[in-house]
Amino acid sequence: MVIKIKVSEIFTSFQGEGPYVGTPATFLRLYGCNLNCEWCDTDISTYEMLSVDDVAEILITQMEFNNIKTLIITGGEPTLQMEEVKRLIGELPDDIRIQMETNGSLFEYIPEVEFVISPKEDKEKVFENYYNYDNVFFKFVITSQEDIDEVISLKEKYGYDKTIWLQGEFSQDGEMADLIRENFPRLENVKLSVQTHKYLNQR
Repeated sequence: MVIKIKVSEIFTSFQGEGPYVGTPATFLRLYGCNLNCEWCDTDISTYEMLSVDDVAEILITQMEFNNIKTLIITGGEPTLQMEEVKRLIGELPDDIRIQMETNGSLFEYIPEVEFVISPKEDKEKVFENYYNYDNVFFKFVITSQEDIDEVISLKEKYGYDKTIWLQGEFSQDGEMADLIRENFPRLENVKLSVQTHKYLNQR
């Protein structure tokens, strides 16, 4: 039986945000999302049904040609196709670092994958599900003081001392950076995440 996966696009660029900003990477953008965030700027309106075997071949070829060792699986929400993703990962070379960008609402965990989780709804539930895992990074979108207060509350409640990335909506980067700076006395072990690829007109 041929296993197929809904692919919006495959491309190679730089990781533009979060813990590995600036890292050359190949991106696998999967179709579909279970949320409808009003400020989402990702176009996943079209997709192509491809076999897992074909996707693996495309990725390996593109990554070898570009001397890339990092694969970023993103969306949309990639965990909607998790069984297909697991099959795909099984066909990739062991020396590829695999990261998955997810909203975390559909709990999934693969030890071989680094998760970059950006909670959008039920943030505490998402945080509670994932915070104990070593290969998990949290990136929170900040649009208000209330968002910062929530991050501080989660860090305190769960005794979380690892780095958390705070990111404003692209159109509000400067305003949110000012807000985060104003909260420096209350914030510990946080970093500002900026969508650098947009400033550089990269994908």
